[in-house]
Amino acid sequence: MNDKMYTRPIGVLDSIQAPVESQSKPRKRGGSPKTYRCILYFLISLPTTIVYFVFMVSGLALSIGLTPIFIGIPLFFAVAKGLDYIVKFEQELVRSLLDIPRLTEEHRADMQKEVAGFLQRIKLGFNGADFARNIMLIMVRFVSSIVFFSLTVAMVATALSLITLPVLHQIFLQTMDLNILENNVFALFNIHWTLPQQYIAYVVAGLVAAVIASWAIRLLMDVQRRMLLVSYEEVQQY
Repeated sequence: MNDKMYTRPIGVLDSIQAPVESQSKPRKRGGSPKTYRCILYFLISLPTTIVYFVFMVSGLALSIGLTPIFIGIPLFFAVAKGLDYIVKFEQELVRSLLDIPRLTEEHRADMQKEVAGFLQRIKLGFNGADFARNIMLIMVRFVSSIVFFSLTVAMVATALSLITLPVLHQIFLQTMDLNILENNVFALFNIHWTLPQQYIAYVVAGLVAAVIASWAIRLLMDVQRRMLLVSYEEVQQY
């Protein structure tokens, strides 16, 4: 018998065990974003979405109008490519806020487009279904940005106004002799609280409103993720 022992190289053993470990490893789900990052995102999203919408409408109108003189065809492909870049930028921004890894298929597709030439990029980059999807996403993004901006500003302003109400009351009272709490909500319910008690009640109400606003803004961020077709599912890398 052959008593020799054949050992397997360490690198080969690790390469064989690595896929097994990757399959048993649970998929990482995107983390909960910071509230201030979501607030900043919704505040900036309104002007940027207006720019996206104007670019889309003006670009498509010019490309259709200039089609008889053959300038509209390359302009149309350029606008379609720009819309694709806009949607991918918004999706990457949402992924970065939620710590979602980029899909492997998308990375490979981008590598193929970088290697290809100019005409091949146009052919690989244009897809009728993706073009229609990008138009719908930008139109929905235009409407949702207005709604989310208004809700974010309203919730943040309500929480900050309630928390800072005692300070504002003292400032108006000392500088302009104006009592902004003269006809307050407690008087409507015949609740005769002292001024410090009213201050505490407003601050507590402001903190509760801040917690609710934080939860609601994160919920809006998740709705934004779904609207941009960003999934939490991570494709396994082999």
